[in-house]
Amino acid sequence: MITSCSKGGAKYKRRPQGAFHGGIMEQEKDDSGETSRLLNGHIGSRHVQLDTDRTPDVVTYGRVTEEYTEVVANGTETPEEKEGFSCGRASKRQILSFFCVAFLNFSGMACYAIITPFFPNEALRRGASQTTVGFVFGCFSAVQFLGGLVLGKFITTVGSRFVLISGVFVAGSCSLLFGLLEYMEGTTFIAFCFAIRSMEALGVSAHTTAATTILTHEFPNDVAKVMGTLEIFVGLGMMAAPPIGGVLYNLGGFKLPFFTVGGLMFCCCAVLAVLVPPQVDEQEGEKDVSLLYFLRIPTVIMACGVTVVVYSIIQYLNPVIQPYLAKEFNVTAPQVGLIFLLLASVYALFAPAWGWLADKKKYARIMMTLGLLVLSAGPLLIGPSPLLTDYVTLVPKKLWIIIVGIVAIALSIGSVLAPLFNVMLWAASDAGMETDFATYGLVSGTFGAFMSMGSFLGPTVSSALVERFGLPWASTAFSWFTLFSMLLVVTFTIGENVYKRCHAEPSTEEEAEGLLT
Repeated sequence: MITSCSKGGAKYKRRPQGAFHGGIMEQEKDDSGETSRLLNGHIGSRHVQLDTDRTPDVVTYGRVTEEYTEVVANGTETPEEKEGFSCGRASKRQILSFFCVAFLNFSGMACYAIITPFFPNEALRRGASQTTVGFVFGCFSAVQFLGGLVLGKFITTVGSRFVLISGVFVAGSCSLLFGLLEYMEGTTFIAFCFAIRSMEALGVSAHTTAATTILTHEFPNDVAKVMGTLEIFVGLGMMAAPPIGGVLYNLGGFKLPFFTVGGLMFCCCAVLAVLVPPQVDEQEGEKDVSLLYFLRIPTVIMACGVTVVVYSIIQYLNPVIQPYLAKEFNVTAPQVGLIFLLLASVYALFAPAWGWLADKKKYARIMMTLGLLVLSAGPLLIGPSPLLTDYVTLVPKKLWIIIVGIVAIALSIGSVLAPLFNVMLWAASDAGMETDFATYGLVSGTFGAFMSMGSFLGPTVSSALVERFGLPWASTAFSWFTLFSMLLVVTFTIGENVYKRCHAEPSTEEEAEGLLT
């Protein structure tokens, strides 16, 4: 049964509970009987406009309340949506959330990257093998993988703000404890490296998943722009941490870098506790979202695979580049830090531009394909590959060639990474999943999990390959791996487009009649 009520000269048809589907409301005008349909794509984020002098109408169906303000007959976007991401137009809540997460990104990346210039040689000196060093780097990401999947599914149950702050506290505490490993040797040193690094990874996974979820909810229409801008602070952490770590290691030994980063994380924890406002998920409560259903979406499978590839390329040099450069070119630990500084600076410089492009759906696959193509060339120059120096003499075995390869990697990874999170969100929406806090948490956790899988496989596989074949051939293998991934993305995209064309159906009766005539 359908009842009607009038307000402000307009009459609304009201349906019983369960008759409201997809945010559709039928409205009839008193004078003409003309009917228009209003679609609400994002709950609470899209408003439709009818008369600027009217107050908002709130229509309740059972337990679901939808607000319709100022409806436009053609369904255009509101001015707020047209303006997009801008600190000048953002609310105080959005600004606080953005800058708190930006500070956290800087501190978290510094926590991870500060050991790069000195830890591999320090671990080798204390009895660890090159493969073990790779596993120490890799276990961090393995724990992050598991933590991301679990936390992404249950983040609305625990509360994103609590997960954010507690994760930062755990990561800072573990950084302080890692500095105390200076007093250990041999097997004891290795065992505690794994234990503390794993706990630190759980904390980092918690605050990374929570931060991404919060910002996705705050800026649902500009996800890639926001993430791209935040990558500036990730890049700053990557830039600052290795050279600062090398300097602190030379000044105060093994302890000082970890104590410095631990103190920074505790400062970050205090700032977050004061400034981050309560989140919407605290009112939403627990929601059931299916992780397995999400992971069975073909586009999500493709995006997860590309995420693994890109992060394995980013991380594969961490445990192996410093010993190789020291042996082949007599490069010191501070100089290795400067090379990583170059990588991070190029990445941070271009990340915002990639983010702005990636919010346009039509550019996503093109960016991924071209980015993977350039990314596959970078590792060939790091060594350089014997294919370029022995079999075909194209490049000399010089330090500057390796630096060019690192720059190529830094330039291209942003092009691939920027669209990936949006690709997962779009796939979830196309598959019928609601665009709410629970879905944002699921996508954030999944993206972080497979990012961590790549970060685990990169240093672990590279350490094993370098120990057996050397860095030049190991880099060649990673180049082939990336090129193969690019071919898979192209094949998947072509197959997806063919499938959509073959199974396309008219969306309205008018379109169907147009096809028949």
